[in-house]
Amino acid sequence: MCGVFGIENNKNAAQIVFAGLLNLQHRGQEAAGEAVYDPKIKTIRCHVGRGGVLNAFNGAPAALGGSCAIGHVRYATSGKIVPQNPHQNAQPFVFNTRRGQTALAHNGNIYNDKELAAALRRGGAIFAHTSDSEHIMHLIERQKGPLLQALPPALKKLNGAYALILLENGRLIGVRDPYGIRPLVLGRLGKSYILSSESIAIEMCGGKVVRDVAPGEIIVIENGRIKKSFIFERKKRFAPCVFEQVYFASPASRVCGKSVAAARMEMGRALARQMKDIKADFVMPVPDSGIFAARGFAREAGIPFEFGLVRNHYMGRSFITPDQKIRENIVRVKLLPVKEKIKGKKIILIDDSLVRGTTAGKIVKLLKDCGAKEVHFALSSPPIISPCFYGIDTPTKKELIAASVPLPQIRRQISADSLTFLSPQNLIAAAGSGKCKNFCTACFTGKYPTGIKI
Repeated sequence: MCGVFGIENNKNAAQIVFAGLLNLQHRGQEAAGEAVYDPKIKTIRCHVGRGGVLNAFNGAPAALGGSCAIGHVRYATSGKIVPQNPHQNAQPFVFNTRRGQTALAHNGNIYNDKELAAALRRGGAIFAHTSDSEHIMHLIERQKGPLLQALPPALKKLNGAYALILLENGRLIGVRDPYGIRPLVLGRLGKSYILSSESIAIEMCGGKVVRDVAPGEIIVIENGRIKKSFIFERKKRFAPCVFEQVYFASPASRVCGKSVAAARMEMGRALARQMKDIKADFVMPVPDSGIFAARGFAREAGIPFEFGLVRNHYMGRSFITPDQKIRENIVRVKLLPVKEKIKGKKIILIDDSLVRGTTAGKIVKLLKDCGAKEVHFALSSPPIISPCFYGIDTPTKKELIAASVPLPQIRRQISADSLTFLSPQNLIAAAGSGKCKNFCTACFTGKYPTGIKI
């Protein structure tokens, strides 16, 4: 998924981007970095590092003087870690192009990247990275005219999802894909404009949200003004990723104009209505992603809410680590049981989604080993039956347990007393707000808005 953040026309640009990235840390913990334009020497300085933001910057932003900066937190779906060069795919990328220096930060994934990369190689391209983000810049560089003229024809070659922030000669350029699959938000801080993956990062830097960047919009920000804004490609369907509300976005953010926390509460209330015949002593979340859905469930069902599992907050988000073995090892030390609450109880356990089923089985076993009488497992999303090609590292279809295993067998496999998924209709009703009622639900339906066939 990744997170991107940028600000212009601010003497504290590097420090503000650093703060913005800290508030987007939940979107990626593999690497972080920022690029800053220094108008005194007309050069972009860049710093990237492995791990979370504090680790990547050694606790504080580097001395990157300048008034315009962009940053990135990385969660890899394209371009995995290269052990011999661990910083190779850490963004932002800085390119010395025929138009001058340009830095790029990208959230998303390009489905036809291999095809595009092969064509670029045949044309003589030499790649410094193994990420699809670099290939976007190669496509731009092969177009005629200045950057704004080159962007639309290059972007129209992409099949996928992207939110881009480019830094060129002291100005920010924001781009959102024509379906709006990946989020990008415009904010204001004094005389400065901000671009961010999420609203909370703008607000926690002291700024105010102006609006979402529109699907297919290119927005140019320079000297504290929106210098230009236009739609480079318009689609009939707006299809933002619904998994933002389910899992990825911060509960404190707003997605498509709706509070993520409120959306997750509504998912929980809908689950309670689906499970009205199941009796339990209390409802319990898998922290942290299940907390708001569990609260909504408890209020709707009129049963107590309890924390029977405590999260070790020194561990990262297990879903966005790059390797399944690492995910499983993290689960062992990430969730700590409160045995006195669990023993002898009938529990409704709420989590956000079920992917391979391995983590779910470990959690249910943990509760039963602590003496739980019954564990009714409920998910605040439908069964995931198809991989995501738009920026979420869900596995191939054969690895998705719900794609091939009947639900009763999944229940037995994870040793739960019952297994309930939120219905697609209830998910859309909970996530939707105002004009935003059409979402990308490809992972639940197998129907991809950009026409991908598998």
